[in-house]
Amino acid sequence: MLKKAASQNLISGLLPHVIPGDVVSLQYADDTILFLEKSTQKARNFKWLLSCFENLSGMKINFHKSDLMTINIDDTVASEFAQIFCCKKGSFPIKYLGVPLHYDKLKKEDLQPIIDRIIKGISGWLGRYLTYKGKIILLCAGIISIPAYLMSVIKFPKWAINAINSQMAHFFWGNV
Repeated sequence: MLKKAASQNLISGLLPHVIPGDVVSLQYADDTILFLEKSTQKARNFKWLLSCFENLSGMKINFHKSDLMTINIDDTVASEFAQIFCCKKGSFPIKYLGVPLHYDKLKKEDLQPIIDRIIKGISGWLGRYLTYKGKIILLCAGIISIPAYLMSVIKFPKWAINAINSQMAHFFWGNV
């Protein structure tokens, strides 16, 4: 529905000069991010399409749970967009599928909760009761997968990698 509307120039997404047909949406399970260019008329068209989707599918979009995120748009235009979509204005960074996202470089305070969660997971383990193979399996299955997933989306700073490596080394070699 969105692609057809974009091809008819009723709505426009992002990066039309890079990707044919623009980037109008990203979807995973029940999470959706919609992209829209700075045009109140196309925003109204987008809202109309979402209403058509509700009527055709029988599902209801909860706009009160939705946030409008803007980049390089002044506050009055952002407020007008929020009014069109009946949602509140949000601010960056946001979390999408567990990954903190920002249009600029992420700050230390944005990544610190992830690092703390990884370190907390390691600190709860009692390594002295495990063999070296058991420790390796536990680290690979339980810890390395978290930053590996995040690093596939965002670039981790050196301090974060060093903090994780330090905790893993302490767990692995700590009770020798």
